[in-house]
Amino acid sequence: MTILFIILAILAFGCLVIVHEFGHFLAAKAAGVRVLEFWVGMGPAIAHHKFGETDFKLCILPFGGACVMDGEDTEDEAPGTLAGAPLGWRALILAAGALMNFLLGFLIVLVLVLPESTGTAPVIDSFVDGFPAQGETMLMEGDRILSIDGYRVLLVSDVSTALSLGGDSSYDIVVRRNGEKITLQNVTLEPAVYDGVERYGIDFSVVQMSVADKIQNAVYRSYNYARLVWISLEQLVTGKVGVNQLSGPVGVTDVLVQTAQSSMVSFFLLIAFISINLGVMNLLPLPALDGGRLLFVLIELIARRPVPRKYEGYIHFGGFAVLMLLMLYVTWQDIMRLIGAA
Repeated sequence: MTILFIILAILAFGCLVIVHEFGHFLAAKAAGVRVLEFWVGMGPAIAHHKFGETDFKLCILPFGGACVMDGEDTEDEAPGTLAGAPLGWRALILAAGALMNFLLGFLIVLVLVLPESTGTAPVIDSFVDGFPAQGETMLMEGDRILSIDGYRVLLVSDVSTALSLGGDSSYDIVVRRNGEKITLQNVTLEPAVYDGVERYGIDFSVVQMSVADKIQNAVYRSYNYARLVWISLEQLVTGKVGVNQLSGPVGVTDVLVQTAQSSMVSFFLLIAFISINLGVMNLLPLPALDGGRLLFVLIELIARRPVPRKYEGYIHFGGFAVLMLLMLYVTWQDIMRLIGAA
């Protein structure tokens, strides 16, 4: 059974990359840019077939994929090449992969949310006996929590996220109470054991969800996934987390397998999170990533002339080399963690 979950995890991870590349493919075709090759997987091709101008290849390694367009890193600006496409189309082609990842993540979440008839809202329904932070200057039943220490609360899950990001147990909380927005300062919230369970002692309202509510819930969850990626990046840059805590394909596959073994709903929610994660990461303005290429499009728009493709190619090649070194490092870390856990 475990081997089936491993295969499922590998295929799911591979599909996310293929969806990304398919976004580039669709946008390129719409813009009239020739797509020379479309790879499913990486490495040597084990099968291929040419449809029109595009050679579709099935490669031996299930990870990755590629959409190879005419004129990607050349000075050739002839019609039908990426370099020759108008700036707006080029920007859309480069962003389309990430947009497809965002769309896929949202659709997965929506499909999982639609069967739900009820949900919880960040509105305080009640407190457990002994909860200390209640009263007119603290929290009250009926309060709709809007933000905690500046972190906007859209869903109930945002409450625990915001509390976990706090540096201590004292928080500034903005609530809507009787139609008014009120700021509660220095509210002390600490987890405690209530009825044998460690929690904060707040119960939130259960509400019936219309179709519109479910779509909104899916939008909020998808937005939260993207927001969590940004928080993680901020923590990485500020040194709150180390590079040795990053995971590559091996680590991600291991987490996917473990999640699939416990809950298929959680597995697909994790797939949605990873898809949105890929979208956000690919839009970072770093060399070799789509965001880095978009940065050069922006420079061309402002300067009214492109950076010479040769130099742009050198920059992206350098960024790709650094990215590959980072991937090797995190893959080695993943393998060491797996060996240590075995």
